[in-house]
Amino acid sequence: MSKASNDCICISRKDRKKSKYLDSKQLEVLYKKHFHGALVRSGGSLFMLLLLWIGIFFRAIPPANVIGIFYAVLVVVLINFPFLWLLKRVRKRCAYEFLSILLNIMEIVCYTAIIYFLGGIRGAYFVACYAIVISYTGAVAPRRYPFIVATMCAICFSLMIVLQYSGYLPDPFVKRPEDLTWANIILMLVLINGLLYIIAATSAYAASLLAKNKEKLCLQNLELEKSRAELAKLAEDLKFKNRELKEITYRAQQADRAKSEFLANMSHELRTPLNHIIGFTELILDKHFGDLNETQEEYLNDVLTSSRHLLSLINDILDLSKVEAGKLTLELGEVHLESLLKNSITMIKQKSIKHGIKIMMDLSGLPETIMADERKLKQIMYNLLSNAVKFTPDGGEVSIKATVLDHPASNGGLPFSGNDGPEGYKSRRFVKISVIDQGIGIRKDYLEKIFLPFEQVDSSMTRKYQGTGLGLSLTKRFVELHGGKIWAKSEGEGKGSTFTFIIPEIALYYEEHLNG
Repeated sequence: MSKASNDCICISRKDRKKSKYLDSKQLEVLYKKHFHGALVRSGGSLFMLLLLWIGIFFRAIPPANVIGIFYAVLVVVLINFPFLWLLKRVRKRCAYEFLSILLNIMEIVCYTAIIYFLGGIRGAYFVACYAIVISYTGAVAPRRYPFIVATMCAICFSLMIVLQYSGYLPDPFVKRPEDLTWANIILMLVLINGLLYIIAATSAYAASLLAKNKEKLCLQNLELEKSRAELAKLAEDLKFKNRELKEITYRAQQADRAKSEFLANMSHELRTPLNHIIGFTELILDKHFGDLNETQEEYLNDVLTSSRHLLSLINDILDLSKVEAGKLTLELGEVHLESLLKNSITMIKQKSIKHGIKIMMDLSGLPETIMADERKLKQIMYNLLSNAVKFTPDGGEVSIKATVLDHPASNGGLPFSGNDGPEGYKSRRFVKISVIDQGIGIRKDYLEKIFLPFEQVDSSMTRKYQGTGLGLSLTKRFVELHGGKIWAKSEGEGKGSTFTFIIPEIALYYEEHLNG
C-alpha cells in the first residue's frame, strides 16, 4: 500500500483513535499541520510588516504606534519556534490540544494588539486577520476548533474595544472618538463577532465536506490499490501462462516436425513392401504361375485393389508430410500446358464413360509452354478431375476452362485484390484453370475447410463417397509451391462446384533459384 493511502487512514476522522496518548504516526501528521501553520503565520506577519511600512510612508499610521505593531508582529513570528519544539515532544493528547489552543490564543492576542496599535476602534478593519486564522483552523483542525478560535477572537476584540472606550486603555491616537456611543459600540461588536461566527460555521462546514471527500478519496485509493494489485497478479499469471503456452507450442511444433520428418524418411520403407505385394499379385492374376479358380481370382483382385488404394493413401500422406517438413520441392521444366490438360482427361476417361459423364474443354489463348513441375501439375488436375467425376451424378457434365491473366487483380471472380494476391502478381502473367462439375455442391461454411487435411464434405462413417480427405489439401500445397492460389465456389448443396487455381507462367520458385 502506498504512503498516501497510509496518511489517509491516519487522519481519517472515523479511524482517529481517542486514546490518552498519540502514536508516532498521529504525532507526525499533526506536527506537519502545525509546521505548515507556522509557515503561514510567519509569511502573513512579514506581509503585515510590509503593509506597515507602506502605511507609514503614506502617513496612515502614526509613527508612535509603529514600535508596538512591530513587536506584536515579531512575537507572532517568534512564538512558532518554542511551540514547535514542544509539540514535537508531547505524547499526551490533552497536553497536545492544550498547547495548540495556547498557541492560537497567543496568536489572537498579538493580532488584537496590532488592531489596538492601528487605532483600536478606528482599526477595526483589521479584523480580517481573525477571519484568516479561523478559516485556516477550519481547514486543518477538527470541526469544533473554528468556533473555539472565533470565540477567542470575539473575546479579545470585544475586551480591547470596551477597555479602550471606557478609558482603561489609552487611545492609540489622541483620545477616544466623541461621536461613538455605547449603543454604537455594542452594535459594532455584535456585527463583527456575528461575522466571525458565520466565518467559523462556513469554515467548519467546508472542512467537514473536505474531510468526507478526503475519506472517500482514501477509500477509492485503497480500492484502486487493491485493483492494481489484482491486475498485477493477473498480469503475472498471464505472463506465466504465456510462457507455458509458448513452451507447449514449441513442443508441439517439434513433435509435428519430427512426425513429418519421420514419415518423409519412411517413404521407401513403406512403399517398397506394398509395391512387392502389388507386383506379385499382378503376376499371379496374369496367370504366369498357373491357372486360378474363380474364388482365388476374386480374392486376389480384392487384395490388388486394396493394396493400390493403400499405396495411394500412403503416397498422399507422405507427400503431405514432405510439404510440412519442407522437403518437397519443385522439379521445374517446360510444360506443354494444352497437352497436359488434354492428357489429364485420359486418366479419368474410363470412369467418366462408365457413368455417362461428358467432359468439356475450353482452352483459349494459352501459352505454348510454362515453367512448372509437370508431375505435380498432373496430380493437381487428376485430384480436381477425379473429385469432379466422383461427385457428378450419372449423365452429368464436367468442364475444364483455361485462360491467361495479365493482371489478376483486375479480373473479376478472383477472391483477392491489391496486396492480398500471390507475391509479385502485378509484374507477371498467370494461368487460370477452372474445373466445373454438376455434383453435390458445397455449403458456404465448408468452402475453405475442404482444403484442410482429412477434411471432407461428408465425414460420416456411412458416407456415400469414399476418400482420404487429403487430395484437395495436397492440391492446395502444390499450387502454393508454384506461387499460386486456389479457391472453391458453389451456390450450395446440390448445385455443383467450381474449383479454380492460378499459377504464374514462370514459377516463383524457379525465379528465386535463378536469382539465388
